[in-house]
Amino acid sequence: MRTTYGPPEVVHLTDVPAPEVGPGDVRVAVHATTVNRTDCGVRAGHPFFIRAFTGLFRPRATVLGNEFAGVVESVGPGVTRFSAGERVFGYSPRFGAHADLLSISQDGLVAAVPAGLSFEDVAPATEGAHYALSIIRKAGISGGQDVLVNGATGAIGSAAVQLLADLGAGDRRVRGGVRRARVRAGRRPGHRPRRGGLH
Repeated sequence: MRTTYGPPEVVHLTDVPAPEVGPGDVRVAVHATTVNRTDCGVRAGHPFFIRAFTGLFRPRATVLGNEFAGVVESVGPGVTRFSAGERVFGYSPRFGAHADLLSISQDGLVAAVPAGLSFEDVAPATEGAHYALSIIRKAGISGGQDVLVNGATGAIGSAAVQLLADLGAGDRRVRGGVRRARVRAGRRPGHRPRRGGLH
């Protein structure tokens, strides 16, 4: 946790109370998480404008981490999507995934871990996809459109390439041999895009 903005040294280990499990919430025992660029920017409070969202002088969220994977430890009243013991992964916009336990709404960005995948496989898959999907929806992209993804080898860009393929949008272009190969690798052999998969 941390109570101030600054370099990595402001983060320290400490005991904190377990998060409450309210109506419609699931509490997840976190088995895997990430440290990503959002964590680093929010921890540092840089660029300065992000403090309008995270707290001007002191951070509102003291426990960082937004990507997680783990096991449902308990469920609140009214939860129907998940049960205790179920393997889940997701994205917590309010942070908190760097703790042992995380509480999140069953209607939030949380899903069952697909069969055959480990916690370490799925935990880092959400932040880039979260931003990419948000951008794709905001731009109103639909199947059959051609889209240029600039930066298609980063977390957001590589997720965008895969989501666009699923949507049926075409012709993603990236310059440079290594990057071109990575983008091609993002297209699974024999993959047939589903129409309307993102709606």
